[in-house]
Amino acid sequence: MIYRNKCNRIVPVFLFILCSSCATIGPQKVVSSHTAYNDAVQLTVVREVLANIVRSRYSDPMQFIAVSAINAQFSVNAGGGANIGGIGAAGTAGGLDTSIGYSDSPTITFVPQSDAGFYKSFYEPFDVGETIGFGLSYRYANMDKGWQNLSMRYSVASINGASDYVNGQINDVYEKRIAALDYLLDNNASFQQVPDWDYDSIAIATDKITAEDKIEAFKWGLFFIEEGEGDTVRLARYRLVLAIIIPRSNDPKTRLALESLGVDPGYSRYVFRPPLHASPGELSTADIWVTTRSMADVINLATQFVDIPVDHEDIVQPLVPRATESVRFPAITIHSSPEEPAFPYRIKHRGYWFYVDDTELASKMFLEALVAAYSSRVGSKQAGDEAPQVVLPVGG
Repeated sequence: MIYRNKCNRIVPVFLFILCSSCATIGPQKVVSSHTAYNDAVQLTVVREVLANIVRSRYSDPMQFIAVSAINAQFSVNAGGGANIGGIGAAGTAGGLDTSIGYSDSPTITFVPQSDAGFYKSFYEPFDVGETIGFGLSYRYANMDKGWQNLSMRYSVASINGASDYVNGQINDVYEKRIAALDYLLDNNASFQQVPDWDYDSIAIATDKITAEDKIEAFKWGLFFIEEGEGDTVRLARYRLVLAIIIPRSNDPKTRLALESLGVDPGYSRYVFRPPLHASPGELSTADIWVTTRSMADVINLATQFVDIPVDHEDIVQPLVPRATESVRFPAITIHSSPEEPAFPYRIKHRGYWFYVDDTELASKMFLEALVAAYSSRVGSKQAGDEAPQVVLPVGG
């Protein structure tokens, strides 16, 4: 009877330890170890961007991969035993031995980015607000004039019809317009989002519009806007656009800068417009028409900072200057070495290691900006696409 009572007390304790071990060790391990998965994904993206900058510098085809799934596999092995001594005696004693083994075997699945959706995102120009707003809001933009100049160059490929290159050579007009933007931003001009009318391309006689038409249009967020002498109207809706706000538009140097941009001085704001903006009627002389860059174009521009090994100078084409000699860029370098460096942001290409030195803040910030731009642009094919899934076991 005493033996049976001892067993009744020991067995529940033993079973409790075995059952609770899986619940407390398995899934909860993710809480403390998920940062390791995050680090693995982050390092993958950084090295992908770095690798393709180097490939582009060598004129080698680019190729990206992406994390498609993370499968966290947990395994818990539990064993135990009980021993009872002194059966039948007054001093019956019992012992409980348990052993628990735990292993974590995560699997990260990568897939090549090679479908039409990826390449459309990769080669499609950024939105105006996206590229300029991202570049100038980034923390490095206000640190140094060189950063501001670099940010504007990486944002727009042409300004009011002046492209950055003409016949393979630097376009002086483009250079002057970048310098003009630099001057304005250095003298208290700022970028702001402002409301703007998005007009229909068809003008309608005013006397043809009824009150019912106006009510119906209002339901759809549309308005009839008079133009000219009021004889015609156009359907339009509000949209937000990016504009540069000029606090002292009549200052002589400010007027010269605005003239260099190809706009008429005297306005307090100038809207940046992409080629796809509808522009019926007369064009405004306060509009700055820009063609933004794509992510592929940005990576191509970044090749100027790659340090080419002496052994490879015969197989790598010299670069055309990216700007006039008077322009000073930040000290950015993607180094090369025959030996594997100790820094985390490194890749191997054609027998050499290319890396960003951890002690060079400008280079790290530049790479960080490119990775953020890449992730925001091609992290998904379109808004609403599913992100990589983390697959976790249920229970113990």
